[in-house]
Amino acid sequence: MKQDSSGRAGAIGFARKGCIAAFTGLVALLASCGGGGSGGGSVFPIGQLQQQTPPPPPPPNYKVGGTVTGLAGKLILQNNADNELAVNEDGSFTFASPVAEGADYAVTIRAQPLWQFCSVSNGSGKATSEVISVTVACSAALAKVTTFAGSGQPGSGNGTGAAASFDLPFGLTIDAENNLYVGDLRNNLIRKVTPASDVSTLAGSGHSGSSNGTGTAASFRGPYGVAADVHGNLHVADFENNLIRKVTPAGVVSTTAGSGARGSADGTGAAATFYKPAGAAVDGSGNIYVADFENHLIRKITPTGEVTTLAGSGVAGSADGTGTSASFNAPLAVALDLQGNIYVSDFRNNLIRKITPTGVVTTLAGSGEMGAEDGTGSAASFRYVGGLVVDGSGNVFVADSGNHLIRKITSTGVVTTLAGSRGEPGTDDGVGAAASFADPYGIAVDAAGHLYVADTSNHLIRKITPIPAN
Repeated sequence: MKQDSSGRAGAIGFARKGCIAAFTGLVALLASCGGGGSGGGSVFPIGQLQQQTPPPPPPPNYKVGGTVTGLAGKLILQNNADNELAVNEDGSFTFASPVAEGADYAVTIRAQPLWQFCSVSNGSGKATSEVISVTVACSAALAKVTTFAGSGQPGSGNGTGAAASFDLPFGLTIDAENNLYVGDLRNNLIRKVTPASDVSTLAGSGHSGSSNGTGTAASFRGPYGVAADVHGNLHVADFENNLIRKVTPAGVVSTTAGSGARGSADGTGAAATFYKPAGAAVDGSGNIYVADFENHLIRKITPTGEVTTLAGSGVAGSADGTGTSASFNAPLAVALDLQGNIYVSDFRNNLIRKITPTGVVTTLAGSGEMGAEDGTGSAASFRYVGGLVVDGSGNVFVADSGNHLIRKITSTGVVTTLAGSRGEPGTDDGVGAAASFADPYGIAVDAAGHLYVADTSNHLIRKITPIPAN
């Protein structure tokens, strides 16, 4: 019995020692795997076995957009004052950058076409879904006519506003500081009108002549068209002298081209000839374009004074074509757009013509018959078109002299009447047809779209301001 007891005790002891040894070995194994020791962590960390909560999904983004109607030009919209979008035609629009759900949106107008007013409806709120309800409605501006300078009586007095006087103001141009310059025809003067309506005489003695000099030491004989270049110099079509003259900002007058004799010869400086040059325009490179009235030509003068013929056969006609294959009938005025295209008031043809920089001539508007009809292209009509000017949006504004009207032509040839009473000369200020003119010839436009008109037979300078229709 003792032996059995001892044997069982030995077996139990042996088993206990074996378990201890096995456990010790397991601990050593776990320690070697990083499962034990200080800072080693556990083989089965409790935190890693628990399921982690995923982060919440980001809120959805929603596009902001809507529709535009009535647009005639380039419109720039903004969302939240920084996300810009350019729109060029009617239809739907969508901003490139979406907004987060619940975030604010606010659509506003940063820039609108000249002579249009646009308004935004349903333009602000919080985005809870795709925003497609913003509406932008554009409409044509109305023309408010006021008197800017002149007493209405012929004279040559300097002064402010109605204290000044003109005698058949004809050509008109504007410089970078919004000073106006007037070819004061019967006074044989070049006048300056500041934005505050202060009128002074820049050059001319008041007597007919062709003398070069400074200020009143110089003379002109029927100054028609005037054009300001980027340096503030004026280029004058000295009609009766058959010359192109230059006037610096200090009033120093010199002759750029022409001998004074009638003719159509190309050449440099005095070797060239003109026959009653009526209109002038100048591009950013200093090239001068001249409406050579009685020669039925459009001439070009380089900054070095070299005169060439850009377009026209020299024989009165109305043919479209390139260079000398085209024809005009007494071109009175020229104007340039930003692309270098030239627009011509073809006086006796009652047409508005367009010339590309390569000399290709087309008819932009007019039937050729006298009339005052609005319409597109040849469906419209004019009566002895005077001066013209192009704004930054490509609209052409025409002094329709024989009709006593101011007309607007879009780049696609759509003609409308801005101001004046058809066939009824007068001096009334007012809006649209409530205003009146008498043989308006010169016209100029500033960067804001305000028009200035040489109201020739009224001896006035008028201003036309675009205003909303409602």
